[in-house]
Amino acid sequence: MSEPTTQSRTTRPALDVLDRDQDRLLYTGDTRRDPPIEPLADGFSTYWSVLTWYQAAGIRTLGHVEAVLEPSDIMPLSSILEYLFATEDAPEGRYVRMRIVESLSDGCDLAYKQFRERANERVENEEGSTWKEVDPDSERNPLMRPAFRRLDRSQAGALIELWDGFEDRESIGRWVRSLAAPTNGETPEGFLTEIVSSPPLLDALLDTESRAAKMTRYRFAVGALLPPFLSAARTLNGGERTDSSGKTHGAWNS
Repeated sequence: MSEPTTQSRTTRPALDVLDRDQDRLLYTGDTRRDPPIEPLADGFSTYWSVLTWYQAAGIRTLGHVEAVLEPSDIMPLSSILEYLFATEDAPEGRYVRMRIVESLSDGCDLAYKQFRERANERVENEEGSTWKEVDPDSERNPLMRPAFRRLDRSQAGALIELWDGFEDRESIGRWVRSLAAPTNGETPEGFLTEIVSSPPLLDALLDTESRAAKMTRYRFAVGALLPPFLSAARTLNGGERTDSSGKTHGAWNS
């Protein structure tokens, strides 16, 4: 689905960027991102796309996605998940997705209003470039804040590492250690102990071949990772903004 050709602008470009990012979640998708965002309105192609969409939605709604679609709603065998797939093109499936999109639009509005208090810049640099020079369609930082891009990347990266499984137990330990950034310090206490104390879960994390193990990792990601990811999206301050050219400060360009 193509991007809208024209949309209204504010004099606070961070709000324009947030609005575009939310529109991509619901209607147009975002192929620039890795992993790409598939639009909710069209339905999802795989469990992976459901999982990564939800993670991206947590960032772009400041956690308000949970009020409409809880992590448990995307668990296998939930009464909602089956209708979220693009293969469910019957009228009932299209209707369920439309109603979720409509409800989530309200959650997006809440995030917009919440962020509005922080998006108080009228961007202008020493060359005289103003907010009009900022292109919301090309801005890569969610909410025009490098900190949110870092959080988005680290959360997606944690899911990518988990998805294909781990080579050995040490790799699992290193992965758990890396979760401080994507959870903004909200990793559950005793998380590694809980993993290694559960032989079925540990086996599934180490099994890189079977579909059953991958589905166990999907359920683990939904139940154990998405809640602290949402908490991180709600609590991150992310005060530093992108400059008016749409580029971040050099320290954030890695």
